[in-house]
Amino acid sequence: MIIEYCSKLYPEKLRKIENPPSRLYVLGNEKILNDNAISVVGSRTNTRYGEKMCKLFTKGLVEYNINIISGLAIGIDEIAHKTCLENGGKTIAVLPSGLNNIYPSKNKELAKEILNNGGILISEYEPNTEANSKKFLERNRIVAGLGLGTLVVEAGYRSGTRVTVKYTVEQGKKVFCIPSNLDNIKGKSTNELIRKGAILVTKVDEIIEEYKDIEFTKKEIVHKDIFLNIPKELHNIYKILNEKPKDMNEIILLSGESVNEVNYKLMLLEMEGLIKELPGQRYIKGIN
Repeated sequence: MIIEYCSKLYPEKLRKIENPPSRLYVLGNEKILNDNAISVVGSRTNTRYGEKMCKLFTKGLVEYNINIISGLAIGIDEIAHKTCLENGGKTIAVLPSGLNNIYPSKNKELAKEILNNGGILISEYEPNTEANSKKFLERNRIVAGLGLGTLVVEAGYRSGTRVTVKYTVEQGKKVFCIPSNLDNIKGKSTNELIRKGAILVTKVDEIIEEYKDIEFTKKEIVHKDIFLNIPKELHNIYKILNEKPKDMNEIILLSGESVNEVNYKLMLLEMEGLIKELPGQRYIKGIN
């Protein structure tokens, strides 16, 4: 579908930005383009901390019926899209290429998942257009333009994320940043943005509080089949755990795997927020 600037379907938020696209090429649910949404952006080479924070905040935003906007890139973008889908939300992917030429090709399956779950892919470029560095920067004004504000998860020095922030500020919208440790090179720009006036956030409610004129409704998250969301090699350990705490020795015995393998897989499951460690190296299922 093509949405011209003069069409009633054209997103109202984009009409207000400088140099709005004259037309949008879209695949998917165009009805969500005018819904409440937050742009979630960050490094393509995120840290584990960045991944954990992106999942935590994205899930929290979805709980408030807020759609997630990002750019389908590897790293924070794809984590935001995937987490949104896993928690029953709807997500908007803004491409730096035509819709017949999904970029990066690695995320073609993710693009299909977005479409199959009520989301949308959009581009201002002809369907067969290839991505290039200029288009990466151009699409960032649309990522910023569609949202109520922009959440920066992690961003290194001279990151493309800073361009999205620049557009967000120029559009008169709020920029939110999750703080990072001083020794985290991927958090250099987020900390600097906070110092320059971006809003420091440590939980989703601090984002919600900035929009007092909007009445958000919190919903209960309905998760999809959990085994679709985690690697197969972690299923064995995950199935062993339940609401009754199990210690390390019991998990090793039941799994038939080595101490090192069990330790590593427990760490990955905990990072995903699927299990929780209790005192005494005991583990249960549950969100951290």
